[in-house]
Amino acid sequence: MRKLIIILSIFITSSSEAITLKDAVETALSKNHELRAKALELEEKKKDVTISKLHLLPVVDLYGKYNRTTDPPYSIMNRMETKELNMYGTDFNEPGVSDLYTAGFTAKIPLWMGGKIRIGIDIAKNEFKATNEQLKKTKDKIILDVITAYYNVLTAKAFVKTAEFALFDAQKHVKDAKTIYKVGLGVKSDYLRAKVYLEQARENLIKAKSNFEIAKRALNIAMGVAPSIDLEVDGDLVYKPYQVNLKESIKTALLNRKELKELKYRLKQTEDLKKLAISDFFPNVSAFYDYHIDSDEKLFGRENSSWTMGFQATLNIFDGGVKFIKLRKAKIAKLKVKEYMERAKKGIEFEVSRAYFKVEEAKTRVELAQAALKEAQESLRIVEKRYRNGISSITELLDTQTALNAARSNYVKALSDYKISLVNLLHAQGILSEKYSELSE
Repeated sequence: MRKLIIILSIFITSSSEAITLKDAVETALSKNHELRAKALELEEKKKDVTISKLHLLPVVDLYGKYNRTTDPPYSIMNRMETKELNMYGTDFNEPGVSDLYTAGFTAKIPLWMGGKIRIGIDIAKNEFKATNEQLKKTKDKIILDVITAYYNVLTAKAFVKTAEFALFDAQKHVKDAKTIYKVGLGVKSDYLRAKVYLEQARENLIKAKSNFEIAKRALNIAMGVAPSIDLEVDGDLVYKPYQVNLKESIKTALLNRKELKELKYRLKQTEDLKKLAISDFFPNVSAFYDYHIDSDEKLFGRENSSWTMGFQATLNIFDGGVKFIKLRKAKIAKLKVKEYMERAKKGIEFEVSRAYFKVEEAKTRVELAQAALKEAQESLRIVEKRYRNGISSITELLDTQTALNAARSNYVKALSDYKISLVNLLHAQGILSEKYSELSE
């Protein structure tokens, strides 16, 4: 077992300049364009909340206007705004041309709108919170992709090591076959067959190195950096058993999954939409104030000034039934979101269950692969000794070597699947961003 641990410990070599899993994740989060766009969308929603609150403040407008008319009623009114009207010297049928320049400001403040403004604020807040959950979900997906790519690199690197081990063993077999042939204890065909096996080992190493380079560039893409950048990764595929519980995992997922949280905010929005529809049945009350100055010569001239203030209340009596339809629509929207929530809960429970059983499967495979690797190493040691003593054939030796190579690869694959399955389980629970660092400890 100690020999097994020593061999596995050198599967991956570490570098002081290599990138860590944390580095890879942080790089991806800082460079990912989708995440940046989602963050900007969140800022938009934040501005919407501010805008909805500002509707509580008064609206003040400055205005200026000019009119020139010969229409008797308007001509008379223009003169009344700027001069004292001479009742006896004025021809009310033909008062002549009049000019009026008016400048002023109006202010209007809502006093009670049936709760529309407060409801609008709540809707905007819930939209902001829902978008924030979308941002977190996007972040989790990016982290998942980066971690998966990172472990794919470690896996590819480990396969390079297994190929190097296989090449080393094949070279040793060629040397043994040559020695046995030269001393007359073997045939040349055994030596040639060992050389063919060696060339196959070299070919497998070339393939493994190619896959390693491809995996590194895939990691670059997941991180958001140029594929041409040559990066080395830190860490190795070390087996560390984790205790997982299906019931607790499902419970954690239902508390932490971002899409479920988003739907909860969407449900609150439908409740607010219902309140908004109900508010249409109540009157709207506002206060207003208007002040202006008038002149018949220039804008901002002040031959006269006046102000008006008051209150206004409106209540819609009939709109064709729109208010009732909007209320029914809000109720339907609430039922719709509830259905989505139930579907999401069932889907999440299935995802967690699937991830959980994949973890348990991979864990068992790792343990079996460890035992198989140890047995394959011991089997090769025995057959090598028998071959040198002329008891075993080259066929048995190479078959045993092939079995060892397969056992090494199976262990790496099982260990890689175990790591990835743990990552998927954390992601299914909605806690990957908080817990992923524990996988590399």
